[in-house]
Amino acid sequence: MSMARIEQSLARHGYAFVEDDEHPEILRARFDDYRFQFMLSGEEQAVLQTRGRWSHSVDFSRKVEMVKLCNEWNMNRIWPKVYVRRESEGLLGVYGELAADFRAGALDSQVDSAIKCGLSTVIAFFHSLEERLGAELDELDV
Repeated sequence: MSMARIEQSLARHGYAFVEDDEHPEILRARFDDYRFQFMLSGEEQAVLQTRGRWSHSVDFSRKVEMVKLCNEWNMNRIWPKVYVRRESEGLLGVYGELAADFRAGALDSQVDSAIKCGLSTVIAFFHSLEERLGAELDELDV
């Protein structure tokens, strides 16, 4: 695995992305107005991580509610892993992430599938969250 292979996969599908000058190990992109990062992790840099951030910020006072929604998703589905993270004083971000271990190697089609699966499942979680919260969405962003 390499960042070049991730770039090639994104390009094959016509996905726009940018390199991060401060973090060359991360590619950034937007899908359905959600910010995504693609990176490699693990000792051998062979685990492809597709991580998305929900487009809304949540006041810290709603942490328990958001953690419950994430836990419900995680209990009922194998992937993506979803979680809440404190981003600044008083604000939380909600994330979804899918990791694919390619230590044994990977065909281009497998890299493509991992990226598509990461994007589609994380976006499905974000849409599910938006459906659950409904009219409350306007109250989230401070």
